[in-house]
Amino acid sequence: MCAGCFIHLLADARLKEEQATCPNCRCEISKSLCCRNLAVEKAVSELPSECGFCTQQFPRSLLERHQKEECQDRVTQCKYKRIGCPWQGPYHELTVHEAECTHPTKTGNELMEILDEMDQTRKKEMQLYNSIFSLLSFEKIGYTEVQFRPYRTDDFITRLYYETPRLTVLNQT
Repeated sequence: MCAGCFIHLLADARLKEEQATCPNCRCEISKSLCCRNLAVEKAVSELPSECGFCTQQFPRSLLERHQKEECQDRVTQCKYKRIGCPWQGPYHELTVHEAECTHPTKTGNELMEILDEMDQTRKKEMQLYNSIFSLLSFEKIGYTEVQFRPYRTDDFITRLYYETPRLTVLNQT
């Protein structure tokens, strides 16, 4: 059983407030009773997985490298992004875009306007960061222990949610 299925099984049992059991043989499952099966993990790493960009199948062990370096449909940005080009698109269209990109041919004044706008955006982000930093830098910060309760839905497939009592933080509820 993979780690994701294992955690999902334990969470479902916790939601139903019962002991987790194997869906096949009904034996009890808990963290203390389980151990890793390296042979199965190795076999799973060789199973085919679909690339999120081009939908081709690759072994799981090679998928990350394919998506970061090799996939022709991976999302890339224009090399002129630093001077304001907002283009993002598939890697196979990058050379065509860069050949047609108008940003390298803009005048100095046009580039200065674009860079000033980008600078203003960065300043706003820094102001937000500084205000968050100052809020977190108070000498006295009180905390409230928040307790989560399981919340069951009445759907056909029970969904796992947790709820808390109403909480006020930084004068906002």
